[in-house]
Amino acid sequence: MNRSRRTSLLRDERGVSAVEFALIVPIVLILLIGMVYINEALTVHRKLRQVTFAAADLIAQQDAVTRQSVELTLAGAASLLSPYDTSSLSLVLTVIAVEAGEQSVVWSMAYQSTPEAPGAAPAFPVPDDLALDGVQTVAVRADFTYHSVFSELAGLFTQGGDLPMRDHMYERPRISDAIALLPS
Repeated sequence: MNRSRRTSLLRDERGVSAVEFALIVPIVLILLIGMVYINEALTVHRKLRQVTFAAADLIAQQDAVTRQSVELTLAGAASLLSPYDTSSLSLVLTVIAVEAGEQSVVWSMAYQSTPEAPGAAPAFPVPDDLALDGVQTVAVRADFTYHSVFSELAGLFTQGGDLPMRDHMYERPRISDAIALLPS
C-alpha cells in the first residue's frame, strides 16, 4: 500500500458514528436496565413495608383476636404484594410482652413460616425506645426474595440476581395494653 493511500484511509471518517454507536449502546442499555431493576426493587420493598404495616396495624386495633382472624389478616396483608409472586414471602406476627425490661413472646402466628414459641425471647425484639413495661407490642417481620426478569443480568454484576428483602413493624395495642388470642 502506498503512502497516499494510507493517508487517505486515516483521514476517512465514514463509519465513525457506527463505531461510536457500537461502543456506547451496551453501556446505555446496561444503565437503563439497571435503573428499571432498581426502581422495581424499590417498589417491591415499599409494598413489603405496606404488608408489615397492614398486618401490625389491623391486629393492634383489637383487644382480642381469633386464630382464624389472624390467619385471614396475614393472608390479606400478603395479598398487598400483588402482582408479585408471594411464594417466597414469609410473615411472622408476634405479640411481645415487656415486664421489668425483659421481653417474651405471648403468642405468635405465621404465614408461610414458623411462629415463635410462647414464653421464649422474641427473635426480633422490640427496640428499647419502643418497649413499655406492662404493655404488649405487636411485631411483624416479613421476609421476601425479589426475583425479576432482570435478575439473571444483575447476577452477572453481583453475587446473585435475587434480592432478599426484610422488613419489621412494631405497633402498640390501641384499645388495651394486651391482645388476647382466642381459640377459633
